[in-house]
Amino acid sequence: MKRFEKAKVVLTLIGAALAVAILFFGISLVEKRMEQKAYAERAEADDDSDDEYDEYELAEDELLIGDTVYRYNTDVKNYLIIGTDASGNSEDDGKYRGQMADYLVLLVLNRLDNNYAFLQIDRDTVTDVPMMNEDGSAYASSEMQICTAHWYGGNSEQSNENTVNTVSSLLGGVPIEGYYEVNMDQIPRLNHIVDGVTVTIEDDLTEADPSLIKGETITLSDDQAYAFLRARMSVADGSNENRMNRQKQYMDAYLHKIIEKTKENANFPNTAYKDMKEYANTDLTGNDISKILNRISQGENLGVQRFEGAHKLGKLLDDNIEHQEFYIDYNSFLEIMTKLYDIEKVKTLSLEEENEE
Repeated sequence: MKRFEKAKVVLTLIGAALAVAILFFGISLVEKRMEQKAYAERAEADDDSDDEYDEYELAEDELLIGDTVYRYNTDVKNYLIIGTDASGNSEDDGKYRGQMADYLVLLVLNRLDNNYAFLQIDRDTVTDVPMMNEDGSAYASSEMQICTAHWYGGNSEQSNENTVNTVSSLLGGVPIEGYYEVNMDQIPRLNHIVDGVTVTIEDDLTEADPSLIKGETITLSDDQAYAFLRARMSVADGSNENRMNRQKQYMDAYLHKIIEKTKENANFPNTAYKDMKEYANTDLTGNDISKILNRISQGENLGVQRFEGAHKLGKLLDDNIEHQEFYIDYNSFLEIMTKLYDIEKVKTLSLEEENEE
């Protein structure tokens, strides 16, 4: 009898333990299902937000800047000038490796009144850069300096197209009608074509060339032009911003010489194009360039525009070395985009902001 009662007690305890276990399991299961439901609801909300991005098709006159759609003036056409550095190699040297885009300037031309401006883009601007295989297909993208876009691709055409696409994306999808790429080693040849340009030396550049004395106004020889445009680390404050100021100064003077020579000889652009054909890569014809120069010779130069922002040292390139990085100020970005493209806000794709509206 005692054994039976003991067994009964044991069974009762086991039953109670099972009941408690089942209770906790049930609570846990309910909580888990509630968590899964909440997660699914959040995911659905995220999907709805993503769907809006995926489903919204930009019109021909629209750009997407951040999560905001803007309408822009489609009479404005764009042509990218790319100056590459001495890194990389050519197809003739075996396995192709692109160079860094040391110099990026966008010619922004209004085809209605022929007024034009230049948008000078800091080579260290941090943006989303597509990384490409040798066959030209993109396998990923990463936030890094915009100059690296030219590093990717299996040949110079792909490197240039990747650079064009990266600049276009930086500007919200602005179409770029053509590019002209030349290695910065060809500066002496470019300078020679226009018989040199006249500049005032605003920094002490004697470390790069003893003849480039601060305060002097000179017509640059071909070698002086190279030193004037390329020197960076050993002169002035050693920054790319300082060099960009000299590039802007030279570009203004160079364009003035080209327009002068084109007015004197309408065939000058074609002659210059042929002289540089062996040394440049472009998807523009000599006739295209003649038409562009003819238009800007009739319009007003609205100057060189540059985004304001902040420089800092960082390791985005993941090589354990600190490199210059430039982060564009958003207000400056919108101000210049408005000035160049007359952008007007259409809508915001953010659900939160739409609900507020």
